[in-house]
Amino acid sequence: MSDIFREVDEDLRTERAQQLWQRHGKLAVGVAVLVVLGVAGYTLWQQRVTESRMSAGSHYAEAENELARGNKDQAAAGWGLLVQEAKGDGYGLLARLRLAALAAEKGEATAAASQYKAIAADTAVAQEYRDLATLGAAQAEAATLTPDALETALKSLLADNHPLRAQAREILAAAFLKAGKTDQARTLLAAISDDPGSPTGVRARATELLAALGKAG
Repeated sequence: MSDIFREVDEDLRTERAQQLWQRHGKLAVGVAVLVVLGVAGYTLWQQRVTESRMSAGSHYAEAENELARGNKDQAAAGWGLLVQEAKGDGYGLLARLRLAALAAEKGEATAAASQYKAIAADTAVAQEYRDLATLGAAQAEAATLTPDALETALKSLLADNHPLRAQAREILAAAFLKAGKTDQARTLLAAISDDPGSPTGVRARATELLAALGKAG
């Protein structure tokens, strides 16, 4: 894990965060959110030029430190305050995403999905963050939605040219597998495995699952 974070720091200095995302992929959507937030948070910190923004960045970092110490409630309180005080600021958005990720981590799927959906529906938020929130909401609800409903929720991310297509396909493939629809799952896994743009980890898992499923009957 330390190697990943060292690489994050290196890519930040060369402004190649998107390549890092594609190279490492995700073990789970929650991990992806944390990596993206770490990248975005550090970048915003470097860009802060006013006293108020430096204050917001400091508050964000304090909440992260609380979480690192295992104080989830204090971290959530810090991010919640930042959401109220930094409306329209990048750190306010990062705090919203972080609160949703924390809710998902704590097993509060309904709360996580609700928070992610609010971000995804916010037209003032940059599209890449709205898409990330859509992915997070789908992951949070994956255990309760039917595969068809999940496919509808992920529709925009499943497009062949979308940067998050592999992650979206992986979530949907898992839902099909759970529902016993192995043919549909196999199709999605093959699409991930055959796509050179799939993150390494996602692609490796898809290939392994395909091998375990064997050929279509």
